[in-house]
Amino acid sequence: MTRTSLLGSFRLRAPLPALLLSLSLCSVVGVMVGSGAAHAGEGTSAPVASVSPENDFADDIQGNVPGASAIEGRLMAPCCWTQTIDIHDSEIALSMRHEVRRRLRNGESADAIQASFVERYGAKILAVQPDSQLKNVFIGLSVVMGGAGIAAALMLGRWRKQTEHARGESKRSEPRDEWDDKLDAELHELDG
Repeated sequence: MTRTSLLGSFRLRAPLPALLLSLSLCSVVGVMVGSGAAHAGEGTSAPVASVSPENDFADDIQGNVPGASAIEGRLMAPCCWTQTIDIHDSEIALSMRHEVRRRLRNGESADAIQASFVERYGAKILAVQPDSQLKNVFIGLSVVMGGAGIAAALMLGRWRKQTEHARGESKRSEPRDEWDDKLDAELHELDG
């Protein structure tokens, strides 16, 4: 069998891009294997007190930093002011997420981090403005829904009592009298 019969009419038209792709994949795998070997003996070492900005990008987004998602959900992306930085996919939003996580790992409080972003970009950086009426709307809706629930419970109770009362009236407790007999006789005459 010849080589052309195995491959059919397929020919590699661009050997240079294929070569570059395979070299880049090999380098990525080599870096991953090298970083895995470098991290193998870290389990027994003492935790680092502070994290430098140039070394923290690998674990920032994938690692769990308590409180980071709450802060990221409260800050707007300053490139377009349409989404919070936790879901926005721009360079500035990514940079802000890295900064938030790095500062939290270094021991800064969430309020201090948020205040520094407000100082840098202004109050517009906050997803919910301090003078927003959103909290009052939520409280109002909660009161209305609670009142509707109470009203529904009272109505159901009243309907239940009326039904029980109507069922009780259908069962006669009084004996039949002469008027009942006359009414029955007249109805019987009309029927037939």
